[in-house]
Amino acid sequence: MNRKVVKKPPSMELPEGIWANILHKLGVVEILETTEKVCSKWRRLCKNPSTWRVIDMWNLRDLSEMDYDLEVMCRHAVDRSQGEAVDINLQYFATAQLLEYIAESYFAG
Repeated sequence: MNRKVVKKPPSMELPEGIWANILHKLGVVEILETTEKVCSKWRRLCKNPSTWRVIDMWNLRDLSEMDYDLEVMCRHAVDRSQGEAVDINLQYFATAQLLEYIAESYFAG
């Protein structure tokens, strides 16, 4: 029986630390909507709390024209950070409820 050996592309052999650095260049929306769906390795990295040390949700678009809810996405990012976030940018869409959620996530109990 002839079995074809499928080799991983060389880029997939990079250490996870390099992949983490690449992910840090992306925004929350890109990570949640596309990046984590690429492969199991990227999904694992996207779920790692260190990926969420910086939560950049900066936005200049009209919120009514978006196909996604930034507040819901921000809550997912805050949850995934597991308290490790050191910077959160919520420019142009933060609500009092979202700020309260973040505060409770980081300062409760």
